[in-house]
Amino acid sequence: MSYATAAAFALRLGTVYASIYRNNEPAALEDLAQASAEIDAYLGGRYFVPVTAAASLVLLTEWNLTLAEEKAYARGGGSSIPEKVIRRVDAVRKQLRDAASGLLRLPGAAEAGASGSGGAGAVLIEIETPVFGRKKMKGY
Repeated sequence: MSYATAAAFALRLGTVYASIYRNNEPAALEDLAQASAEIDAYLGGRYFVPVTAAASLVLLTEWNLTLAEEKAYARGGGSSIPEKVIRRVDAVRKQLRDAASGLLRLPGAAEAGASGSGGAGAVLIEIETPVFGRKKMKGY
């Protein structure tokens, strides 16, 4: 799942989109998916991913487009990534590190370690008392 659409990505890149992807929308979607996976990798230790909180989606969409933009420029043969894109990508990765550490909080996003999460990720099982234990096996 990407946080941004191919249409938003095409709008972000403008005329560069057509020169890089040449009507190959699956390649553009792949770049968006890879960027989204990078976002989820940063946030996965702190939040349930994918993050679906409406209040956070504007920020997540921007991050997704910026990281995918870097991938788009890298895809073009012999092209270089514009300096302004490099600066934006660096800023996004810093924000992602801050979000992962808790310095930056995503509004409305469910935190994985939050109380009241219903014990998500925990499994409780009930078993009978063991027949053989340390005390019963002493001397054998």
